[in-house]
Amino acid sequence: MSKKTLFTSIILFLVIAGGYVYSGLMVTGYRNNVQPYQRASAFMVSPEALTIAAGEFKGIIADYLLLKCSVFLGGRYSTTKEDWEAVYTLFSQSLALDPYFFQTCYYIQATLPWDAKMPKQAIKLLKISSQHRPWDWQPDFYIGFDYYYFLKDNLNGSKYLMESSKKPGASPLLGLLGARLSQKGGQTKAGIVFLKTMYENEKNEKTKKQIKQRIDALKGVLILEKAIEKFTLKFNHVPKKLDELITAEILTALPENPYGDAYNYDYETGIISYDAAL
Repeated sequence: MSKKTLFTSIILFLVIAGGYVYSGLMVTGYRNNVQPYQRASAFMVSPEALTIAAGEFKGIIADYLLLKCSVFLGGRYSTTKEDWEAVYTLFSQSLALDPYFFQTCYYIQATLPWDAKMPKQAIKLLKISSQHRPWDWQPDFYIGFDYYYFLKDNLNGSKYLMESSKKPGASPLLGLLGARLSQKGGQTKAGIVFLKTMYENEKNEKTKKQIKQRIDALKGVLILEKAIEKFTLKFNHVPKKLDELITAEILTALPENPYGDAYNYDYETGIISYDAAL
C-alpha cells in the first residue's frame, strides 16, 4: 500500500469515526434535554402516501423515522396515549418504507405490546415484517407470543409459533410449544399432525425422542376428548372425573401419560393437560 493510499484511508477512517461519535453525542444530548412536556410527533401522512413521496430515499427516511422514535422513547419521562399513537404511526411509516429492516420489528415488539399496551397494533405491524422476512423465525415468534400472552388467544398463538418453528435457526421447542397451545385451544388433532411432520423432518435423535413423547401425550388427550364427547351425549353432562369414563364403560382404561403422571382434567373448562416440561 502506498503512502498516499494509507494517508487517504486514515483520513477517511477519522472522518467516519468522527461523524459516528458526533452523532452519538447529539443523540445523547437530545435525549438528556427531553422535557416532560415534550411529546412524540409523526408526519400526518399515511404510510402508503409517504412511500410514494419518498421515492428513491425510502431507506434513509425509514431510518430517520425509526431514529426519531427511538430517541423519544429513550429520553421520555412520561408517555401519553397520544404519544403512543404517534409512535405507532412512526413505526408504521418506517416499516412501510423499509419492511425488511429487523430493528424496526424488534423495537415494535419491545415497546407496543408491553409499555403501550397495544398488542393488536403490534401484531398488525409484525405481520408486515413476517411477510417481508419469510426466512426469519423471529417475527412469527413475536406474533405467536403476543397472541398467547397478551390476547389469551391459544389458537392463533399456536399457529404462528408453529410457523416460526419451520424456519431456519428456530428452536424445535417452538413447535412443541405451538402444539401445546393448539391442544389447549381445542385443536389437538392439528397439534398431532404438526408434530408428526416435525418428527419426520428432524435429524437429531434426542429431539425426535422429545417430539415422539409429545405426540404420544397428545394422542392420549385426543382419546380422552372423544370419550368425554360420548359421555356428554349419553348423560347430557360432562364427567367430573376421568374415572367416570371407565365407570360408564366408554373406556376400558385411561390412556397412559408418557410423562409419567396421570392426565389432569378440569371439568369446568374441559381442558386436559399432561404437565409436560417444555
